[in-house]
Amino acid sequence: MRVTEHKTDRRPTGEKTNHSTDDLSPILWADIEARPAAEIAANSGASLVPPDIFILHFMGSDYRINLPARSFSSPPDRLPPNFQTGLVLLTYLIHAQSNLGLAGHMVTSRELKGGEMFFKGPHALTTDPVTKRFGSNPTGFTTRAGTMGLAPEVLGSGTAVRGLILPKIAIGLILHQADEEFPAELTYTFDAYTHYHLPLDGLWAMINVLATELAA
Repeated sequence: MRVTEHKTDRRPTGEKTNHSTDDLSPILWADIEARPAAEIAANSGASLVPPDIFILHFMGSDYRINLPARSFSSPPDRLPPNFQTGLVLLTYLIHAQSNLGLAGHMVTSRELKGGEMFFKGPHALTTDPVTKRFGSNPTGFTTRAGTMGLAPEVLGSGTAVRGLILPKIAIGLILHQADEEFPAELTYTFDAYTHYHLPLDGLWAMINVLATELAA
């Protein structure tokens, strides 16, 4: 099976944390519009409302991507889409591969190709929103994660959840509770093929969106 890694230097990064979906590069929309909508839907696992509205299952809920309007809509139980939400949804639609599903085993972010260099400094995966809210409340953590399609998982230590956050991307979260000696800690794991379906900057943005939503 041939694995193709898509690359483009024209993509915006996820740096614009406070910007709206209106700030997304037109190139992202153009990349999608240039391809058959049915092909994109088949590759990504999205549903297609003909001719060009995608419904993408993200964090346990359905998000709509309207190509003619270049707009997004989220379910009522989710925060309104922002720049990073739009970045995640569009880059996933662009990069998800038809010939590749899930690897079936989980790795850390730094074990993904290029992750050792990328996920550090300003691109370290955010954990504070989750540890601050659930560091001493593991039951609340699993309950909230369950609303996003993440089911409890039994591991050697910590409170763990795991599930599909996008149709071809599985994610795991392991929360270690705070005690009198150590603060709470959160670790993310990913299906080993995640970087083939979502570039690393999109993955970083996805974690920002997920952590914010979990803590909302």
